[in-house]
Amino acid sequence: MKRTLQASAVALSLLAGCAAVPKPSMCFAEAGPNARSFPTPDTWFALLLHGYDKDTGANPRPSVDCAGAPVWWQDPAADECLEAGPDSQALPPAEKLSEEDLVLETLQAGQRLVWVQTRRFTNGEALGPVALVESTEQGFRVEALGSLRAMAKHTKLRLEKVKGTPILVAEGDACTSGDEEVCRRHARIMPLRTNRFFSESVSNASRACLGAAWFPLSREMTFELPNGLRRKFELTSTLTFAEEGISVQEQVQVSDSDPAQPDVAPRLYRRAQDTRALELANNALVGNKASLWSRMVEQQVRIGARAMPEAPIWAMPAKKAPTDAAAPETASKAQAPATAGASSPPAKAAAKKPAGSTATSSGP
Repeated sequence: MKRTLQASAVALSLLAGCAAVPKPSMCFAEAGPNARSFPTPDTWFALLLHGYDKDTGANPRPSVDCAGAPVWWQDPAADECLEAGPDSQALPPAEKLSEEDLVLETLQAGQRLVWVQTRRFTNGEALGPVALVESTEQGFRVEALGSLRAMAKHTKLRLEKVKGTPILVAEGDACTSGDEEVCRRHARIMPLRTNRFFSESVSNASRACLGAAWFPLSREMTFELPNGLRRKFELTSTLTFAEEGISVQEQVQVSDSDPAQPDVAPRLYRRAQDTRALELANNALVGNKASLWSRMVEQQVRIGARAMPEAPIWAMPAKKAPTDAAAPETASKAQAPATAGASSPPAKAAAKKPAGSTATSSGP
């Protein structure tokens, strides 16, 4: 009996010792009372970005998060999924980070979602480390971490829960620049597994890819038909989260117009609506069908319609012209092959990037 009591006492002491072990964190930064109460943007940049220098404010390149993982993103390509990810080009990274590159969302007392935008894209998106951060008596502790690519303007972050799994939801706007600003809202969702936010694609029950976990809540696209008419698609959709799953409601309106008769109002061609269900099953984001938008767009491609290119939200900067000092050197290099004659081997063609590839890092 005495041995039993002793064994029970030892077991209880071990359990008490385990309970006293601090919760492991991905990253930690010490901060005094004033810094914890009034953190500056530099506080978050230094917490999430490895190698960030508060004195210079320089944007580290290539970007690496505080746990040592590259800040990187890959949407499904056209040959991998029924619907590819958004089409865009990465802009040159900014030299320095500013308050405009920071998104903060308070979830509850002492707990925040923090997103640092280290690189932007022509379609209005930005890429950077995102983290779930808790305040402690010693400083700031990163509980979960990942790379997020989402619309950079008017961004709102939140956590939903589906089947016990937290889901990061990032909603933001893509706004046109011009006389009249038009903003269209988009959403990204990322399941939190252990302590990482995962950029998963939506797949069917057979694990065939249906598309990115990227949901335009408002979208337009115009096609040029073989007969010369223009067919405009307008989408509105909503996301609803519940414990059992995610519901995506889509409504699409289609209208035709004749560019040869600009004074004639567009004619309504079709309206359609549908609801699809998403669930978390076996560490995957599973959908019961492809999006209504992708199915309707596929029909237009089959009849020979051509999608008209969309104007970029942020244009690529113009390439810098060579300076006068570099001109003589460039000219001499251009004349060099002429002196070599036929003895010089022909130059090999540069390897082309595969069509549809959307892998992007936050490097130079």
